[in-house]
Amino acid sequence: MRNPITGLTVLALALGLAACGPEPVPEPREVETPDAPLAVVDADQLASILTAVTETLAAADAASDAEQLAGRVTGPAATMRAAEYELARITEGEETVTPLVTDAQVAVVGATAAWPRVVQVVTTIPEGSNLPLLITLVQSEPRADYRLWSWVQLLPGTETPPTVNPATGSPQVPADADTLLVPPGEVLARYVDVLNDADSEHAALFAEDEVRTLFAEDLEALSDGASEAGTVDQTAATTDSGTHALGTHDGGAIVVGAIRRTLVFTRTVEDSTLTVGSNLAWDGDAEVEGSLTADHLLTLAFHVPAAGSEDPIRLLGAEQVLTGVERDDSVSPD
Repeated sequence: MRNPITGLTVLALALGLAACGPEPVPEPREVETPDAPLAVVDADQLASILTAVTETLAAADAASDAEQLAGRVTGPAATMRAAEYELARITEGEETVTPLVTDAQVAVVGATAAWPRVVQVVTTIPEGSNLPLLITLVQSEPRADYRLWSWVQLLPGTETPPTVNPATGSPQVPADADTLLVPPGEVLARYVDVLNDADSEHAALFAEDEVRTLFAEDLEALSDGASEAGTVDQTAATTDSGTHALGTHDGGAIVVGAIRRTLVFTRTVEDSTLTVGSNLAWDGDAEVEGSLTADHLLTLAFHVPAAGSEDPIRLLGAEQVLTGVERDDSVSPD
């Protein structure tokens, strides 16, 4: 009996973000901090950086060539864009790359004398989308170019926290900082634990969000569809990408990073048929002989309140891209 599995809809690609727009983005606020580090870029420098990133993306997108991203795109963003090019090729254009823009509504500029240096930008709404992006740009070392490190699409109804005026600069919050409800370097690990276990001891730290809901709903739907032929398992895991965090006006921070999501389809019933969608087939047969492992990279942005706050950590935005598929026919039940 054939049991079609339509495959993941890329977290309802960008998390079903058609429902409604985000809340208006608050204006940055002035903060006077004597002897504090200066903003890492000024308005003219930021405009030049964003133009360079836009030109690099446009050239690479036109050629579907990940090698052309190298000068201005790095980290999770480079991995995700390269995977989007490959998936678009495999599906003959059925899957398309995410519309990206760098036109700024609000800039959050790091203030530090060290590296890496970080800038975050809430963009205008890309053509073909209905919600703005939050992009993160990183300068890894002195004299290096700022590069696009990640992007997320802001979730419907998201109210972004008030930020510090970019001319003043926002403090860059280190991974082990104890000034937040959770140190930035621990946020993703705790969130991953919640994704893997709804009863996690960390569940109360996070407000309910679309990613958690869709993780559960997708697994249930995929498992139901595969039940007569096999099983579907899902796990989330941290990556070695690290995190970047910029302080907000309320003493909290916007923390961005990446996690990995893995779906494993296993055919366990002899003489059965287990089928995945065209994107998960990844240039191969849609029928699964033994097992198929689909890896996804997710970029996430959180608002983490200041230490001592009674407010939960809120997910501000997310993006997911299928980055690869592996098969193991040796575990076939036939």
